Amino acid sequence: MSDIDGTNGELGDGTGSATDQSASAGVSRRDFVRGLTATGLGGLILGGGIGYAAAPKSAATPSGGGATVDTSDIKIGSVSPVTGPYSGDGQEMTRGQQLAIDEINANGGVGGRKLALVIGDVSDLAPENYVQAAQRLVNQEKVAAVFSGYCTNDSSEFKIYADAGVPMFHLNTLQANVDFVTQNKMTNIYEGCPSEIWYGKGFVPLMQSWIADGSWKPSSNTVAIVTSNDPYSISIAQAFKKSVEAIGWTVPVYEEVTAPNADWGPILTKIRSNPPGLIYVTDYIPGDLASFAKQFRDAPTQSLLYQQYGPSVPEYLQLAKEAGYGVVWSTTIGTLPDDIGKTFLDYYKNKYGSDAGLSQAGGEYDLVKLWAQTAAMAGDPYNFELVNKLLKKITYRGVSGTYRWISDTELSVAPYPDLVNDPSLAMPHLTYQIQDGVQVPVFPEPYAKGKFQSPPWFK
Repeated sequence: MSDIDGTNGELGDGTGSATDQSASAGVSRRDFVRGLTATGLGGLILGGGIGYAAAPKSAATPSGGGATVDTSDIKIGSVSPVTGPYSGDGQEMTRGQQLAIDEINANGGVGGRKLALVIGDVSDLAPENYVQAAQRLVNQEKVAAVFSGYCTNDSSEFKIYADAGVPMFHLNTLQANVDFVTQNKMTNIYEGCPSEIWYGKGFVPLMQSWIADGSWKPSSNTVAIVTSNDPYSISIAQAFKKSVEAIGWTVPVYEEVTAPNADWGPILTKIRSNPPGLIYVTDYIPGDLASFAKQFRDAPTQSLLYQQYGPSVPEYLQLAKEAGYGVVWSTTIGTLPDDIGKTFLDYYKNKYGSDAGLSQAGGEYDLVKLWAQTAAMAGDPYNFELVNKLLKKITYRGVSGTYRWISDTELSVAPYPDLVNDPSLAMPHLTYQIQDGVQVPVFPEPYAKGKFQSPPWFK
């Protein structure tokens, strides 16, 4: 498969060119660039006066005087639910990771060594599965990095990664994970997206803008909030509740369910007895959300329906079909509707014969590429101290936007426009509406490709 063309990364440390530094390390510019795997989607910028070595530290000099270089595959770990109720997302994770690996390997690997993916299946997301996967990947497989879509809510597996120093990247979108890393002074665990607190904070000003420009006229200033009973969903629900009440709206219905959940009848009965202007659902399982949309559309109220994240997974529309048309949803990480994002989506479809979801596949692809370029600059992917040092300084443009940590200690990606009003320095908090079966990004600029429309069930 041919390379994906994308933006070229800029490499520098503020003291000299990449060419100068690679020469001083005793390798040719051609070898240096080859080791960076710089072709493909995305680019990387380094700052802060950090130098890097290009010569692989895995090289050994035997007593005979000749040099031998380790050419074995570099293992990287994937902690993903490839079986069980979350396997739709798990497939997106591993496919995105493997696409990145295929591209990197086709361009010479990392420092001349190819990458190999080792999967730790966490199935039903039980905490013990995450701990076992971490132990296996770190202690037995000796991976150079770990990539996970989800992780435990209490961060119970993090100590294993922290003790080993292995760079670990996840898209769990949970502020509690970020806080745990900060409080425990962990320096190698990265949340590759803005956390969930921005969902609630970000949607309120957006819905106010729709009201102000007349594109949405709420039937009442009330909202029904429906959440699953896990900390992630509850955190989003509580943040939104606080934000929407601050602008004078009331919340007559607030319901928690145990996920996965298929029977929404009792909750919909409450909603229909006192129809709200907005229904805000923070359960994130695609099957649950599709079921809610179908049962809601059997007798819809004049309520805007917001369903967080889950509609990004292709499984959602496959299940919901026309019942999903008009639904609004958001993600703090999503494949962007620009040339880089579209090229990735084509790449994915050509490889797998189906459309990519708009969240996990692109995010995991980006994180593997981000790590590989950084590991190549370190000269040795197993020099965890240097790799993590370099990771703190990057600004990386991938298919999902710009990866840049909020700070050296708060290792979560900054959101645009919620925290940083510069799309070149932060990842966009994307909001979509499903319009006639098409996922249309409606916010923020410059990524919006359409305008919010009144849902088809509105009279």
